Amino acid sequence: MFIYPNAVISLMWGWQFILASSLGIAAILLPEQRVILTVARYLLLIPAFIFTSVYQKRALELKVDDYERTFARLRFWAGMGLSAISGLLLAATMPGFDVPLIGWIALVPLVMVVTAASPKQAFWLAFPFGLVFSIGVHNWYPDIFPPALGYFLIFAVGTFYAGMIHLGVWLQSRLPEALKLLALPVTWAAVEFVKFIAPVVNDWWFVLLAKSQWRFPPALQILSVTGFPGLSFLVMLVNVALAFIVLGLIWRRSGETVAGTPAVGTTAIRSSVAALAVVAVIVAWGALIIPQPPADTFTIAALTDMANQDPAVQAQGEFAGTLVSDPAASQAIFDLDAALTRSTADLNPNFVVWPENEFADADDPQFRAQLGDLAVETGSYIVADMVWHAPTGMHDTALMVGPAGEEVGRRAKSNTTDGEENVGFVPGPPEYPVFSTPYGDVGLGVCWDRHRLYITRELARSGADIVLMTVDDDFPTFPPFHASDGVFRAVENHVAFGLGTINGLSMVIDPYGRITAEGGINERGVIVGETFTAPNQTPYTRWGDWFGWLMVVGL
Repeated sequence: MFIYPNAVISLMWGWQFILASSLGIAAILLPEQRVILTVARYLLLIPAFIFTSVYQKRALELKVDDYERTFARLRFWAGMGLSAISGLLLAATMPGFDVPLIGWIALVPLVMVVTAASPKQAFWLAFPFGLVFSIGVHNWYPDIFPPALGYFLIFAVGTFYAGMIHLGVWLQSRLPEALKLLALPVTWAAVEFVKFIAPVVNDWWFVLLAKSQWRFPPALQILSVTGFPGLSFLVMLVNVALAFIVLGLIWRRSGETVAGTPAVGTTAIRSSVAALAVVAVIVAWGALIIPQPPADTFTIAALTDMANQDPAVQAQGEFAGTLVSDPAASQAIFDLDAALTRSTADLNPNFVVWPENEFADADDPQFRAQLGDLAVETGSYIVADMVWHAPTGMHDTALMVGPAGEEVGRRAKSNTTDGEENVGFVPGPPEYPVFSTPYGDVGLGVCWDRHRLYITRELARSGADIVLMTVDDDFPTFPPFHASDGVFRAVENHVAFGLGTINGLSMVIDPYGRITAEGGINERGVIVGETFTAPNQTPYTRWGDWFGWLMVVGL
């Protein structure tokens, strides 16, 4: 008569806290609705207090005829709550929230719940996790798709995440005890890798478990060997190992199986402890191999020009961040970026990276001359985004001019978007030239090129020490996710990165993933960061996605 009402009231308050946390996160993501969401969060206390008061009085009238069946229902709903907590915790680690250390424990409640339950219940128990996590990290879908489709995709992707967990648990229940630990890590790493490279979905479905660590360089160093699947594998492995250890301790203390299922045995606990030790060694290795910046560093300036939101630019002609249609608008954008470039003159940056705004024809003598004169004036290499009418078609192109005013090189964007192709752009040829400078060999790219694994890798294989990309991140909560791609490509191939954006996160990144300069979203300005080149190609550059395919074979 005491335990059952106490469990029900505790369960109710647990869900109240989960809903309140969700509203708090929504208030951060939707600042224009912050007052309403905050009021709603506190109003949730009213029904919670009423329920607690009323239920205590009526609980004595209840008759619990089937103790085990009743508590099985309570365990199920408590498990749903723990699953949702994992979704909240994992969302808190992702770009934009950036609490990376939580990523190593975020999934422990979920893994405990699905491991202790029967495999048939695993999907439904994982569903709150998938849905909450998807809402937290794909909330920008309605900005890039029609709203109805965007909200549907948030739900569909959340369902898919629950299916990934279900598949891992199904395999876990069929493996010998010594291998149970690997079921979820292999499943997650394999499926995540396939959907990241698969046609159609790969352009907009690039949230990765590994991205929970994008601001934690010691963990990122494994990317130089395995690529992102290796880091996703390690993060999931730690979560599963911790969950197994906790479940094993519960079993030993109670002497019973958990929720009527076989408990985690001694072999699984020993494997979990060994796995934690291996991951600790890998992260320690990552911390030790990150060098201090050498004496021969160089500087990169990156612009955030906000041209697509500038009334003065818009007044000169149509410009939506895809293609400039009026010479006056072209000149206005050039003048804006030139002024920002001149503002860094006292810092003498070696490279200046402009945003992706296709402001003029790459072979227009007027703008080529102006760009060359600006490079001479500032003594910098300037990378601008222009339109190249090549024999292979119209290309969105990064063009670099040198301090003497000459064109050093250009490279057409390989990974074009539907919006660009709708106005006539075509992907550039699969060519990866690099251009020599006193500071290192430079590879060029445009925006979405950093999302493809192979483009930066091929530039590095061609000898690039530095990769400079012009970028357009014109969505409210999207830029951090796209910016994390630049950090990952830098570490995977040990190249220095410079990223200039229209309104997103302009960045300078060293070859080990340290962000040495970073702009603000929707904040016009210039950042200047110091970086350097790394001496050797990484195993990942040489061998490619070997670990991702190994996970697929393992699954």
